[in-house]
Amino acid sequence: MYQLVILIQCISITVLFVESWVVFKKWTGMLQSYLFLSCIATLVSNIGYLLQLRATSEETYFTALRINYFGKLWMAFGLFFFAVELVQVEVPNIARAVLVIANFVIYISVLTTKYTGLYYTYMNFGMAGDFPVFSHKDGIFHHFWSGIFVFYVAAGMLMLMVERHREKNELVRKRLLFVILAVFTESIFGVVQTFKLVAVTKVYDITMLSFPIGALFMLIAIYRYKLFDTEALAREYVIDELSEGIIAVDQIGNVSYYNKPALMLFPEMLFKPEKVVNSIKRSIEAGAPININGRIYTPEANELHQAGLDAGIVYSLTDDTEHYRYMRELEEQKRIADNANKAKSSFLANMSHEIRTPINAVLGMDEMILRESKEKEVLGYARDIKTAGRTLLSLINDILDFSKIEEGKMEILPIQYEVSSVVNDLVNMTRDRASAKGLKFEVNVDKNIPHLLLGDEIRIKQVVLNLLTNAVKYTEKGKVGLNVGFNKKSDDEIGLTFKVTDTGIGIKEEDIQKLFSPFSRIEEKRNRTIEGTGLGMSIVKQLLSLMNSKLEVESVYGEGSEFSFEIAQKVIKWEPVGDVAARFDEEASKGKTYHELFRAPEAKILVVDDTEMNLTVIENLLKRTQIKIDKATSGRDALNLARDKKYDIIFIDHMMPDMDGIETLKHMKEETDEEGVYIALTANAVSGAREMYLEAGFVDYMSKPVDGERLEELLKFYLPKGKIEEVKENDDSLEETSDSKELLPDWLLSKNEIDTDAAVKNCGSAESFISVLQVFHQTAKSKAKEIEDLFDNEDYENYTIKVHALKSSARIIGAADLSDKARKLEDAGKAGDIDTIKKDTKNLLDDYRAIDEKLSPIDKKSDNLKEMTPEIRNEAIRTIGEIADTMDFEMMEGMLKDLKEYRLSNEDEKAVNEIEDMLMQLNWEGISDAVRKLMA
Repeated sequence: MYQLVILIQCISITVLFVESWVVFKKWTGMLQSYLFLSCIATLVSNIGYLLQLRATSEETYFTALRINYFGKLWMAFGLFFFAVELVQVEVPNIARAVLVIANFVIYISVLTTKYTGLYYTYMNFGMAGDFPVFSHKDGIFHHFWSGIFVFYVAAGMLMLMVERHREKNELVRKRLLFVILAVFTESIFGVVQTFKLVAVTKVYDITMLSFPIGALFMLIAIYRYKLFDTEALAREYVIDELSEGIIAVDQIGNVSYYNKPALMLFPEMLFKPEKVVNSIKRSIEAGAPININGRIYTPEANELHQAGLDAGIVYSLTDDTEHYRYMRELEEQKRIADNANKAKSSFLANMSHEIRTPINAVLGMDEMILRESKEKEVLGYARDIKTAGRTLLSLINDILDFSKIEEGKMEILPIQYEVSSVVNDLVNMTRDRASAKGLKFEVNVDKNIPHLLLGDEIRIKQVVLNLLTNAVKYTEKGKVGLNVGFNKKSDDEIGLTFKVTDTGIGIKEEDIQKLFSPFSRIEEKRNRTIEGTGLGMSIVKQLLSLMNSKLEVESVYGEGSEFSFEIAQKVIKWEPVGDVAARFDEEASKGKTYHELFRAPEAKILVVDDTEMNLTVIENLLKRTQIKIDKATSGRDALNLARDKKYDIIFIDHMMPDMDGIETLKHMKEETDEEGVYIALTANAVSGAREMYLEAGFVDYMSKPVDGERLEELLKFYLPKGKIEEVKENDDSLEETSDSKELLPDWLLSKNEIDTDAAVKNCGSAESFISVLQVFHQTAKSKAKEIEDLFDNEDYENYTIKVHALKSSARIIGAADLSDKARKLEDAGKAGDIDTIKKDTKNLLDDYRAIDEKLSPIDKKSDNLKEMTPEIRNEAIRTIGEIADTMDFEMMEGMLKDLKEYRLSNEDEKAVNEIEDMLMQLNWEGISDAVRKLMA
């Protein structure tokens, strides 16, 4: 019997050694690590027990016992954590550490039990035949070990059995079965031995019989059911550790599988899996993500197919938290960018008025010189100023409107133009630059080009000027040439060709494509002294593309370049342009005095603008056309006029308080029977303005400050042809003599608050200045009261509009300080800076009223005034009443002017001034009421 037990033990050790070797060969991760620890520990325990069986003394027996227990402790530990890893249960690191410490403490108690009695309180060694007999009584740490062992067995078996019950894959279920059998065999024998449930345990440790049996079960799991198959484990690891939540549902809707992340997301999967699946389905149908513990998951359903048949659905949940956070950041960045873009557009809208106004003032003064000067040399200078000023204005308009290029919204606006005028402007803007560098500037224009075409002359000039400017920049000696020709395409269309040549530095072939890159300059180092942003040629390319053309470039490096393009243009008149080049110098010396483009005494127009001075400017600009002009300072007054009269054209300012231009237009179209010609007036002509006004119902728009020549061209185009009378060049019947600053009264020259030099320049002449000053004085009281009321009522939106109007009016009459104060308050209104408005408004109004008071001499009567008889007075009052009924502004203005030639009583003078104020506001009902009071 003893020899049989020894043989069994040797066989067990051999089997365990084989198991340990197999596990070692397949060692790839923590799962194999714990099983290998268990195998080696079991092997050590069995060797220790073999030595116990061979012991013949207490000392040798106890030494073998120490070896046995060292293996037994770590065998149980390794097997338990092998089960934990296999079923992928999370065990806190602190729990692992506690069990390790417990093992060491128990083993120390075994080693020292002879001295401490902690593990065995009593020990006795003897022999029963060949079998050594070791009798003992268990101490506290033996009970402690028994409890830990029972925990290992119970917890391990429970985890393995639950995992097998949950598992749907048959191969995995069989694998788990054999692992359970291996663990169960060793565990049940261990329990029997620990608690001495059978008699044989008193002389033989029957757990030694379980080890080879358990090893055989484990080897079956490894080899037959691929326990350590790397590919299968990798797939399971990916599914359970690296993937997001996965839930598989079979054909009838039952949950057949879910992975570890899914269980962590939905703990209720253990109890109500169908509820979880239904909530995922609803999220997919709604296209909405699922929020779990502050994370955002996107659910997705994928059909499973096996052998062409439906095998169910796999639901996956992807953690898209970072994606949604990134999208929110993008949305926030987009919001910031949109706000910045709106701020930029607002800035451009405001700056367009501020920058265009002084340029138009220069052009306006120059226009007065052209109209009134007789000196040829001065007229030559004035024409150069006009050409350069218009070019500067167009360039600034492009800069202010660069969003058109950014957004691809650059407009091509075809208008009727003369070829000779385009060439003349290009020559005037280039000749001096070329001359300053000592370059010869050659101009060749085909004499047979039709002189009147339809196209966007501004864009054409911009393209050619850009090419000419570059040619002059990059040419140090030699010449620059401009050649203009044409190709006839049809009876009403030509291909207008431009070619710019130079003898400059040239361009390398590989650099030609770089020429059109925005903000890029070729050979930067070589051309570092030449100014420029590198944006010009990119704009040229885009403009030509918009006009269905492209730039052709030919260049020889070091010798020069040639740039050319052709643009299709409609022909208005085929009359040839003639010898343009020969006429340049002749026209420059001869000059040309201003003549109105036409006269239209039968035409009637209505101009609506809340600033009276703008109305006065338009009236003065159109004085020589003899057009009848009615004026309105509000949309409501304009509606009253439009109901009673038919106008050929109605100009409507966009930015007006109470009812803006677009609202006014809408009401006019609703309340009048006939369709009229409506043109918008605007100081903010930025990107998209034309489309906005056309969509609103206007036929066109006019930028402010108004350009006289453009205004006449617009009127000539839209007025009925039967009302237009052509004006010949030598018709001077309406020629007026110029006036000067000497016409200003002494009292006005002494006013330091008003810069009369600047005012005369702004208004064009001393006479116009006096006229404008009268309007300013006549409306000052009512305007100041209006600003004050808006301030008191905290209507800061309309307050801002009114101080904006005051800023312009004060600047025109030379009251720079007042204008500057109004500008600051306008800026405060736009910025919502109420504190500044409250602090500075009183100061503004005080200055405004003080200047108005100092202008009172403009109303004083002369000693040579005529006597006013009762008959004349009654006739005048009756006439004023009749004029008020017809709402004829010019006739009323003339009547009031005539009355001022008479000596009036204080009461009558006050009434006339009030009527004059109401006239400026087009308050016809108020005038009628005043007339009734005078007649009472």
